[in-house]
Amino acid sequence: MFHTIAYCLFLLSLSQVTAWDPSNFTFNPGDNYEIVWQDEFENVGPIKATINGQPAYSPNPENWVFYNMMDGGLQHYVDSIYNAYVQNNQLTLVVNEPPLYNSSCLTSEDLQEFTYGVFAAKIRLPYGKGLWPAWWLLGHDSKYGLRWPTTGEIDILEMWGGSQQPNYTDQFAHGTLHFNNQSYSMNPCIHTGIGQFWQPPDNSSLHNHSLVYWAGWTPTKLNIGVNEFVHFQLNSTAVPNSIEPPAALSGLFPYFMRLNIAITQYAPGPPDASVTWPQQMIVDWVRVYQEKKPH
Repeated sequence: MFHTIAYCLFLLSLSQVTAWDPSNFTFNPGDNYEIVWQDEFENVGPIKATINGQPAYSPNPENWVFYNMMDGGLQHYVDSIYNAYVQNNQLTLVVNEPPLYNSSCLTSEDLQEFTYGVFAAKIRLPYGKGLWPAWWLLGHDSKYGLRWPTTGEIDILEMWGGSQQPNYTDQFAHGTLHFNNQSYSMNPCIHTGIGQFWQPPDNSSLHNHSLVYWAGWTPTKLNIGVNEFVHFQLNSTAVPNSIEPPAALSGLFPYFMRLNIAITQYAPGPPDASVTWPQQMIVDWVRVYQEKKPH
């Protein structure tokens, strides 16, 4: 009897895995939410270049600007249309071959910033050893003189590409909260990170799919997920070994958005001869939802 039940459960699990088809997924944060901002990557402004035989446009300057970030990676962020362009209603970020690894980092700082809500983006990731794409949020304080990590960082998606190191391969999406667990100031300031990872049900590479990577932030909780799956949940009023809620989740300041492709020099990187170049991160859309206000 036990073996029969176990076999049936195995068949059910197998059918669920083989039936997983994210191509038909439609993201819905809930009936009580509405879109307050979105970038569907329409053509804005003049043609900046011809790429792959088609006109290419700069990202909408009302939403994104180039940012030359220092993150410890091997890449060089360059303000070039060939590394960040809009074409066919998609944003494409490109990282080029070594030794320079020219890449791009876009930020919405001082342009589009939000306190609470659901932040979502539909993305097809690059792949390969040492690739380190990210879609993330940073707290922006303009009133209290605070900075990272007190202001917080919500990594909705990070992937460390490759195939050799457990949980750090092309199959795993990582979501992480960075914060100061000691105070609402910069003294004392102890950086703390809490995170979790997710793997597709069929164990496929993230690059094989365009997936919706999202984070939901309310006054009492932070959730991070992929499509219909929630892989990170935090009650901000009950954070272990921390003030509650941390300043990063307090709502005292908004968060802005970033998209980038880095190249890690640490395990599981750096890239080797198995990586094909260039690599791309293709974004179909970015949206912010917030709870509907009572009429």
